[in-house]
Amino acid sequence: MVEDSILNLCGTSIPESLNIADLGCSSGPNTLLVIKEIIDVTHERCSQLQRSMPELRLFLNDLPGNDFNTIFMSLPAFYDTLNVHWLSQVPQGLQSDMGLPLNKGNIYMAKSSPPAVFKAYLDQFQSDFSLFLNLRSEEMTCGGRMVLTLMGRKGEEPSSGDCCHLWELLAQALKGMVSQGVIKEAKLDSFDLPYYTPSVKELKAVIGMEGSFVLDQLQITEINWDTNDNDDSEYYFFDKKARGQNVAKCIRAVTESLLANHFGAEIIDELFEKYAENVGEHLACQYYLFHD
Repeated sequence: MVEDSILNLCGTSIPESLNIADLGCSSGPNTLLVIKEIIDVTHERCSQLQRSMPELRLFLNDLPGNDFNTIFMSLPAFYDTLNVHWLSQVPQGLQSDMGLPLNKGNIYMAKSSPPAVFKAYLDQFQSDFSLFLNLRSEEMTCGGRMVLTLMGRKGEEPSSGDCCHLWELLAQALKGMVSQGVIKEAKLDSFDLPYYTPSVKELKAVIGMEGSFVLDQLQITEINWDTNDNDDSEYYFFDKKARGQNVAKCIRAVTESLLANHFGAEIIDELFEKYAENVGEHLACQYYLFHD
């Protein structure tokens, strides 16, 4: 999609300059991977048209605590746009008029969640994504292109996506610690993830209603929960413990700060040990994929 967008932009002529913005750059070892792809495709197109390379301006953006120094010390490095599915806040409307939690025992949308929870999450996503599109449209020149990568779900049922199962297993680990007295039940009931995996229909609806952009392409990519899994190999061996630990490490990397801030840092190691066990047992029975 990145290559198609560049070729579309530089169909018969090359602009004098290109502005490239990464709105969730992180600071890992691959931060500039897609940036490199953009440069390579642009260079190839310029060669085909016998034109000079345009001036390239790169803008990296992330949370204030992001380690930007690491990015510049490790050139060339990581590009990541997996951030639009993170909400600006926990959705409002997750409590009753009496202040009681509506999503009791869950940390995300689940099969046991009432309809009001699904609506609250969808409303928050629609508000955040609309604002995101509006602000990006003000920053881009006419005819510019934007490529987004985000987690999503294939079906319309909010609790049916693979990501929901992933969070339900984490909720199970937390509930196990509640039953052991490590975590107070009220602490669990007051925690909800600021996260939403939209369906294709929901994405198209927000883009259409906001009106700043036209959707050129939409692709769905399936990724194993355990990205180290290679079950196509003839030497493949299913290791329940290793696969559970691999998934748990991935989820810990993106949720540890949220969980530690709410439940306390002292419970994190035990929590993800239990979570790894839950995931391993689950994957031994069923096979799941991420969709983005």
